[in-house]
Amino acid sequence: MPHADPLYDRLRGLGLRKAQARIYGTLLRRGPSTVADLASQVDLSQAKIEAALVSLTELGMTTRSDGEGPGTVMPLDPAAAVKILTARREAELTVAGRDTLRTYQRYLRNSPAPAGPDAIEFVSDEVLQGRVCELERSAAERIRLLDTPPYGAPTIDNPIELANLRRGVRYQVVYARASVQDARYFRDNIAPCTAAGEQARVVSTIPAKMMIVDDRAALVSLTAASADQHRNAILVRECGLLPALCALFASVWDRASLLSERGENADGLRHEDRRLLGLLAGGATDEVAARNLGISRRSVTRSVERLMVATGSTSRFELALNAARAGWL
Repeated sequence: MPHADPLYDRLRGLGLRKAQARIYGTLLRRGPSTVADLASQVDLSQAKIEAALVSLTELGMTTRSDGEGPGTVMPLDPAAAVKILTARREAELTVAGRDTLRTYQRYLRNSPAPAGPDAIEFVSDEVLQGRVCELERSAAERIRLLDTPPYGAPTIDNPIELANLRRGVRYQVVYARASVQDARYFRDNIAPCTAAGEQARVVSTIPAKMMIVDDRAALVSLTAASADQHRNAILVRECGLLPALCALFASVWDRASLLSERGENADGLRHEDRRLLGLLAGGATDEVAARNLGISRRSVTRSVERLMVATGSTSRFELALNAARAGWL
């Protein structure tokens, strides 16, 4: 089987060895075959084929069937084997990634000079929008944003964020009230993103525009909020300043209010949600809360999950804190 064959490449990508991939691919294309037939097709000795078949059989990908002829080998449904192989590959990649990061961190500790680009880079107005898009597309897990006018992008809509949300990147955004009160910006940018899963809050003013990508880089505006031109920024990579910027975001996020679907502070909870939060804060179990509210326990669980998503909470304890901050309790 030629090595450029897509099926061979996919089987190798799953973790099968060369002989295993060539044999299984041949069986899928030609159907039940004897070891002698396989030897002529894959250009391997019968001894190597037999050895490969042992491991393929252990994975549940092949079997011997006398019904098709003495010593005939048949391919089996690879569903179970694919799960096993995928789990192995994921474990291997996790270990490889961890070891690579550890090696790089060891290199940084032992390096007499800073490695790679400078930790802080000035980004001029001419290239700023391109760098924003480049950084946002590179996000792997989450993006944190402090958002305030003026805006330098040529369009108001935000297709990059919507694409990131679809692939699982988490967004936490604190908007200045001026951003939310801009009807067009709210309609074309904020509303579609919050509908797609963005966690949004609002404060009266934002100290500076900022975007933090994962925990590895932050882009901070150097331009005064009142300016509408000469937008410059600094790009901060992993150094002592980056944790300080993350702490700044956390401080603003903690004092911000939830953003409602109308673009206002979400002070108007449903009456049922307020009663539920009050019961839970008072120590009621889900069963007790359900009985007092006249709903099912499952409905209580769903309501709690919805409130956790709305507040950006990762636990019930954090939900209680966020509810208290928002004045819901």
